[in-house]
Amino acid sequence: MEQDLQAMSDSDGADDSELTNDIVTVSRLQVALRSRAKRLQTKLSDIALRANTATAEGLFELLQETASTLLENADFWTHVLAGSQTVDSREQAEALFNQYSIQERSKFSAETLTNVNGVVSQKAPVAPSSSEQPAYIVVTLLLGTADDAPLFNEIYSTSLLRDVLEDITLLRSRFLLVFELLWTPQDVTDSLTEADLASDYADLVPIA
Repeated sequence: MEQDLQAMSDSDGADDSELTNDIVTVSRLQVALRSRAKRLQTKLSDIALRANTATAEGLFELLQETASTLLENADFWTHVLAGSQTVDSREQAEALFNQYSIQERSKFSAETLTNVNGVVSQKAPVAPSSSEQPAYIVVTLLLGTADDAPLFNEIYSTSLLRDVLEDITLLRSRFLLVFELLWTPQDVTDSLTEADLASDYADLVPIA
C-alpha cells in the first residue's frame, strides 16, 4: 500500500516552507501483537482493499484507519520498534524508504494482498510450514512526511506507543508524501511463532 514519493509531493500546492523544501522525514513504526487479535488481520485486509492508494487523500485515510485499528487492539500489543529520521533530500528519503520496504518484505513467506497505486492483487495463502504454536502478528507502518523533524523517538511503553499512534491520526494530510502498510501473516489462519519473531524481528523490544 504505497505511492511514489515525488509524485505524491508534487500533487500538493501548499506553500508552507516544510512542504516546499527538500527535507523529508522517513519513519518506521512496527508493532507485534498477540495472535489472539485475529480480527486485526481481517480489518487490515478490509481497509487495504477499500483504500484508494492512487490518491493522496486515499492514502492518508488508509494511514488514519490503520493507526486507529492498532489503537483499538492495544490490549494485544507485545513488542514495538520505532524510528524516525530526517534527511536532506527527496532522493535520500526515497532510498531510505525503499530500503525499509525491501527489508520488511523480505521477511514474508508470502504476500497475499497488495494495493499499489490503486491496483489490487490477491493470491492464495500458503499453508504454514511450522508446527510450532502460533503467537504473533506484526504490523509495519512506513511513512515519508514533509516534516523537518522526526515524528517520534524510540518507544518502550504502551503509553508512548498510544501517544504516537494518536499523533499519527492527527497528522496534517498535506504533509504525508508516502505511506506503506505491511502486516504479516496476512492470512487469518496463520500467525508468527516465537521463533519467527526472535529470528525475523529481533530488533523489536517488549513493551508493558
